[in-house]
Amino acid sequence: MKWTAKGIELLRSPLGVMVVIPATHDNELAKIDKDKEYVIEIKKKSKSRSMNANAYCWVLCQKIALELSKNGYISKEDIYRKAIKDCGHFTYIPVRADAIDRYIQIWQGHGLGWLADDAGECQNLNGYHNIMCYHGSSVYNQQEMARLIDCLTDECNQLGIQLEPSEYIQSLIEGWGDEQQKEKG
Repeated sequence: MKWTAKGIELLRSPLGVMVVIPATHDNELAKIDKDKEYVIEIKKKSKSRSMNANAYCWVLCQKIALELSKNGYISKEDIYRKAIKDCGHFTYIPVRADAIDRYIQIWQGHGLGWLADDAGECQNLNGYHNIMCYHGSSVYNQQEMARLIDCLTDECNQLGIQLEPSEYIQSLIEGWGDEQQKEKG
């Protein structure tokens, strides 16, 4: 069961705190067994994350793909993956040599920007390789997202693609940081 409520009240007693949560009449609530244990989570309601910075990232990827496709097809997804690698946001993970392929498959299953490359044998850990694990932009903070968009805008500039004013782009990046903070808090 999950619902949104206002007017939550706390009733304090020497035994602890009771939480009174207003809810509509619901058959599921009537089935609650007071002798069973339940997991209850209360968190402040926040707006869904705006995808302005992320949406702009994809607009840039599409513009670059259209320009580069004049010489042979390239997709916006290919541009995005290249930008993820070019931005350099990755983590080295040591992986046992016989598990590399499976580890990379699982890592890349997280999403389009979740890329992994074998960087070679670990110098200090026999039988292991360092895997460069790139994180998709969905988990980027404001600085990481700014770097990704800077990478894409630089590519656009090199290709002569017209872009929005830098103030607009900066406002999207700042908004991304605010949205990420709201999600955490």
